[in-house]
Amino acid sequence: MKKINSIKPPHLPLRFFRWFCDPDLKEDLEGDLIELFERRAIKSERKARSLFFLDVLRMLRPGIIKNFEAHKNLNNYAMLRNYLISAWRNLMKYKGFSAINILSLSIGMAACMVIYLFINDELSFDAFHKKKDKIYRLCEVQSFPGTNTQNVALSMPGMGPTMTAEFPEIETFARYRSFGGQLIEAGDNKMIIENVAAADSSFLTIFDFPVISGDKDNLLDDPFDAIVTEETAKKLYGRIDVVGETFIINGDRCIIRGVMRDVPENSHLQFNVLLSIRISTQNTPDFDNQFGSNYLNTYFVLNENADLAEMEKRYPEYLSSHIDRDDINDLYKLYLQPLSDVHLTSTDVEHDYNNYRKFNGKYIDVFVLVGIFILVIASLNFMNLTTARASNRAKEVGVRKAIGAIKSQLFKQFIIESILLAVFALLFAIVIVFLSLPLLNNLIDRQLETQILFTNLEIFGIILLATLGLGLLAGLYPSIYLSSFRPVIVLKGFKSYEKKSYLRSSLIVIQFSLALGMIVCTLVVLQQLMFMKNKDIGYSTDHILLVDMNEEASEKYEEIKQALLKESNVLGVTASGQRLGNNFHQWGFKVRKDTGIVNVTPSNVYVDYDYLDVYGIKLLSGRSFSRHYEADDGNAYIINKAFADELGFEEAVGQRAAHGWYPDDSLGSIIGVTENFNFNSLHFKVNTLSMVVHTDWGFSEMSIKINGSNVAQSLIDVEKVYDQFVTDYPIRYEFLDDHIQQLYKSDEQMGSVITIIAILSIFIGCMGLFGLASISIQRRIKEVGIRKVMGASTTELMTILSRNFALMILISFIIATPLTFLFLSGWLENFAYRIDINPLIFLLGAFIALIIALATISYHVIKAANSNPVNSLKCE
Repeated sequence: MKKINSIKPPHLPLRFFRWFCDPDLKEDLEGDLIELFERRAIKSERKARSLFFLDVLRMLRPGIIKNFEAHKNLNNYAMLRNYLISAWRNLMKYKGFSAINILSLSIGMAACMVIYLFINDELSFDAFHKKKDKIYRLCEVQSFPGTNTQNVALSMPGMGPTMTAEFPEIETFARYRSFGGQLIEAGDNKMIIENVAAADSSFLTIFDFPVISGDKDNLLDDPFDAIVTEETAKKLYGRIDVVGETFIINGDRCIIRGVMRDVPENSHLQFNVLLSIRISTQNTPDFDNQFGSNYLNTYFVLNENADLAEMEKRYPEYLSSHIDRDDINDLYKLYLQPLSDVHLTSTDVEHDYNNYRKFNGKYIDVFVLVGIFILVIASLNFMNLTTARASNRAKEVGVRKAIGAIKSQLFKQFIIESILLAVFALLFAIVIVFLSLPLLNNLIDRQLETQILFTNLEIFGIILLATLGLGLLAGLYPSIYLSSFRPVIVLKGFKSYEKKSYLRSSLIVIQFSLALGMIVCTLVVLQQLMFMKNKDIGYSTDHILLVDMNEEASEKYEEIKQALLKESNVLGVTASGQRLGNNFHQWGFKVRKDTGIVNVTPSNVYVDYDYLDVYGIKLLSGRSFSRHYEADDGNAYIINKAFADELGFEEAVGQRAAHGWYPDDSLGSIIGVTENFNFNSLHFKVNTLSMVVHTDWGFSEMSIKINGSNVAQSLIDVEKVYDQFVTDYPIRYEFLDDHIQQLYKSDEQMGSVITIIAILSIFIGCMGLFGLASISIQRRIKEVGIRKVMGASTTELMTILSRNFALMILISFIIATPLTFLFLSGWLENFAYRIDINPLIFLLGAFIALIIALATISYHVIKAANSNPVNSLKCE
């Protein structure tokens, strides 16, 4: 540990302090600053250095800053102070103008800060691992006959060890398998712990999940070793010093060898208990050479010289050497996915069960553009209002030039006004972020924090520099424009400086082009989300309760089912091996054709007899499963229309078929064909599907259709029946419609953000329009008076005064329409089922923008139209 005396405060801010501080105060204040720094450094040197910089900035106030006027050639400070005083007076003199500018800029800044927090949160996923640039996830592209090609995140158990042995580019591997929620008994404490997983002992040498107790180098070596997180330790034992304690899971007694910090929110892998992967493979001695089934994730650490393209060339040979099939390379293609891509580029990856809060990375670019757009709109507001208000400052400029002010001084004056306004906007933006962030977190289900904006010195410096730069850039043109006025012209009252500004009109067009694009995007995004929400997916999702089943519940399923059906609030009960809304597992399927036995690989799910009835899945032909037919248990199949079309039979019902592993002389038959229903997300096309009953396989989930008009009592009834039969496994349930909604959470979050930004964009644009209308109409007040004297009506005056603004919105519409159409067309490509973009949606967006704009300027128009013409003409 360093001695405190050896820790020095940052050199740069200390030199800056010594430069501006009054010599009479310097010694005392510097001592106080250093003493405060040393006290903080005892706890955290890094934090102390960051806060020291802020402490120095706080010293920049009157009474501490030395009198630069007393120094030779340093009267710049007096000039700066004069600029600041003048800038403050002007801001206060035109309070309405200042309020509009500060509010619009602050909203733009606040929106950019929030967007940055959101993007930073998404980009931070898995970034805390030291080997993040060397870690890859093994994925497969599966192209089985009879099913859609799919990109999957699962791999075979033998791939990790064998690829590490055969590919010198691979340094090490770790396999990871999730078991979901599991019942754990720790002494007298018995509870279900969510996110139980298993991994190889090398897992913690690849990933940096901090272990706070236990020997990290020897964890998970034994099949019954376990690691728990701090939160799990407290739940099970009430404390965190639990190394050496034991618990029972699925009949196995495990010993806790380590305790780790809770897994960070920004990790794509989430677990509360980590078991040895050997606990589930004790009876599988060839586990490390097992090929065929994909049911776990494999991660590799590659060396620095690894060439992914060169490795891919050797994958076909590798597969052929381990899987004895001539067509293996037609069925499987391997590829490595960088760890940095797992969270953001996996929306097309199926069977991606271990990817927490998976997000579409394409939206990151969208949010960056949105942030830039809204800041541009706010900046254009400032430029427009400042140049439009030039007539109010013209005489001031003329007087200043007449008494000796040069152009550079006036330029500095207006730039400082702009920067001061930007600083005020920043302060107000910070307040907006603090107030709005909790509401936004609830809306988008995030845990965004403002802390990073201010504790990270680099980020804070960027924000400060960006604010100063924004003030400089936004004020650049107005400053050049205002300082260029000729004093002879403005003091004589000539108004050549009030000529029509094409630049100002162009800025308004750009503003409303962006705002109009936002409006149309919002309408289309909401329309697509509504389409997905209301689309007939081919089965009922209303009031269906999904109840998790352990081995005991599965064994007693029939008893539970019959007891539930006696309850008046229970309308139907069925069960299955997998849940709707996910892609079902694929396995072999064979059919007899005229040419012989044909093998295909559709999606499959085993179900209870009344599965179709409870879910309301419609049959196109044939019949449903029935207990009256013995063969229906294990050798009768109901397929969907997509599978029937794939098989190519004129009439699929009655055709001989079976699981791929059944002997050719033991085929059952296809007994029914259903309509296509979206058992997977609407992001994917309907795949081929086969359903079968296997009462001896056991079910993993029970589906209970309850009375929607009495949900609370229905849940009580279900829990009562469940508890009568299942004593060792607490009931766990979820509503199907909630599960389906989770499939589109990323899209809904984008819709929410785009909607908010669209509202802010049009609001900022209208604020600027409000100010511009006020200035524009004030300039034409005499024209309005003359027209009223000549008999013009209020309606005619409104038409004349609003015409230019309406024309600019029309031009905005022409510019925004093709660009917005191209963007939305690309976004909709993410969905297999999507709406067609109706051209009328653009007209609706333009109409909304026009109505909002006209409503914004109507106050000033009506006020001018209803004013007494005598007041505007009396000076003539």
